[in-house]
Amino acid sequence: MTDPRSGTRFAVYLCPPADSPYERLGSDLLGFDVRAGREVPLPDFLRPEDQADAGPYGLHLTVVEGFFTDPALWPEIEAEVRACVACLSPDAALTLTGGRVEAWDDGTTWVHRFDANLPLVVLHTLLLARLARFVTASPFERQVAVGKYNRPFEQARMRLLHTPRGLDSWRPHFTLVQPYGGGDPAGLRERLEALTAPHHAQTYRSVSLFEKREGEERWRVRADVLPPGEREA
Repeated sequence: MTDPRSGTRFAVYLCPPADSPYERLGSDLLGFDVRAGREVPLPDFLRPEDQADAGPYGLHLTVVEGFFTDPALWPEIEAEVRACVACLSPDAALTLTGGRVEAWDDGTTWVHRFDANLPLVVLHTLLLARLARFVTASPFERQVAVGKYNRPFEQARMRLLHTPRGLDSWRPHFTLVQPYGGGDPAGLRERLEALTAPHHAQTYRSVSLFEKREGEERWRVRADVLPPGEREA
């Protein structure tokens, strides 16, 4: 079974624009600016081991999971993402509201959780379905093999889409800290809530195609995909 730390992988994420306030905040928390491709110092309340899992991804919100693929398929993958984005109506905006800090996985994962509007849910579903044919392996295979995600609808999703998550149970979020092992979860929550308070509603014009190359630990932005005729500000 494929090692989740090796092989070529693709994903579709929401990623804040370079040097935007939220992008700078997330990069500082994670210790890695994915748009610049460089490490940055962590704040004094986090240790490197607190970001061992989240750090290599950079700040992102998962629209389509980080699946394994054949590098020869990149032109088709990118063309498919562009075709899906082009299907949105001209006045569609990808909007996140109701931002709040949540602790998951017994307090080891801290996220900035959101509610997605209808165009974003539709795009998530369309991309997940259309990109499934490019998947050569899923990062969830090992978890499924040991009995996780064993409910019938999760098994059906694995067979069809290579992931047990998403669709009507999608929980859009930016991971801020993972895996937290410090001794002050209350203090961490207080800090994260204060830092994220100005960013509890966000709107995006594009999705970002991410890649992780075989043998590399960190992810990178391959392309920002906007509706036809639009350009990044």
